Amino acid sequence: MNEYCVVITNPMIAANKSAEVTLSKFLRIISPVYQEITVVGGNISLERDLQGIHVYSIPIKRAPQKFKRILDIVELQVQMVRQVRNIVQKGTPVYFWVGDKMIFPYWAARRKGADIRYFIYGNVLKEGFPSIFTKLSAKLIAYMANHADSVCVESAHVMHEWDGLINNRKMREIHLYTSVASVTPPEQRENIVGMLCRLTSGKHVLECIQAFTEVKKHFPEYRMEIIGSGRQEAECKALIQQLHADGYIDMLGWIEHDQIIEKTKKWKYLLSPSDTEGMPNSVLEMMGQGIPVIASPVGGVADIIHDGKNGWVLYETSSNDIAEQLKKVITHAELYNDISKSAQESIEKEYVLEAAQKRARTSCRM
Repeated sequence: MNEYCVVITNPMIAANKSAEVTLSKFLRIISPVYQEITVVGGNISLERDLQGIHVYSIPIKRAPQKFKRILDIVELQVQMVRQVRNIVQKGTPVYFWVGDKMIFPYWAARRKGADIRYFIYGNVLKEGFPSIFTKLSAKLIAYMANHADSVCVESAHVMHEWDGLINNRKMREIHLYTSVASVTPPEQRENIVGMLCRLTSGKHVLECIQAFTEVKKHFPEYRMEIIGSGRQEAECKALIQQLHADGYIDMLGWIEHDQIIEKTKKWKYLLSPSDTEGMPNSVLEMMGQGIPVIASPVGGVADIIHDGKNGWVLYETSSNDIAEQLKKVITHAELYNDISKSAQESIEKEYVLEAAQKRARTSCRM
């Protein structure tokens, strides 16, 4: 067991607890590898069982003006640099977990001779129509990844999301996990196609709403539920009204992580089109319940979903293509029970906590 590592992360300034949940999962995965772990960031909050982790948390609020937010992030990073200088030594493993904006602590860790291990996720340039800030963010991510001692991914296919931009081939695979939930028997599940995602253009929620109105004509017993929030929330609601679909498409808004299983346990399918991904928690969690997933083969999804065996692959994301795939899946109802069982078995084998810790023991020590 190595003695010590540092984890650097972006500030937790969102109103929900998703950052707390994912950071806590990551720390549980690597905790068997290290005797001591220190986390450095803004507004750090961990789940209760992680009291032994050292936390250096700097308060930060989300300012309403974009320029003020940038200044606040710079000030936060200056304070983080001071801590990095105090706790990092030559050869200390430093993980940048969701740390794509932390360039000043990154430089400070490099100057100390740290062993920098930088996580990459989905390619931000592939999400909808990239702004100038998105393009700058992508350049920053590529710079930090290419100059790190190693790149960390949650699944091997995530590297392909960055082809031509990231050429650092020293890769460590350290993925998150989910709990395998008790499965609602297939005959007790309702005819619900669910979505669980951010409401942004890269998730194709508008296309899914349009697609489902076509599916409804052929399968009137089905309805749709959408969990999530984001920039397109108002647009999604307006489209549902325009299509007169409010009687069978429900937008449930943001739901905290500890309520997800209860809200989704009777879903029949998860629909998850996307332009780019790391390893989406929603896919792992639904498969862990035995809920088959229909998803784009991007990032880690390509490593976990095998078309027609434990889920279905969605190769295109237009409303017509989504509708056709949904109709095909629902039509072949005789395959459902076997695919549901295989989906949960895939999670039990590779994506529970014990399996993730076992992989981390190898990857962290490479």
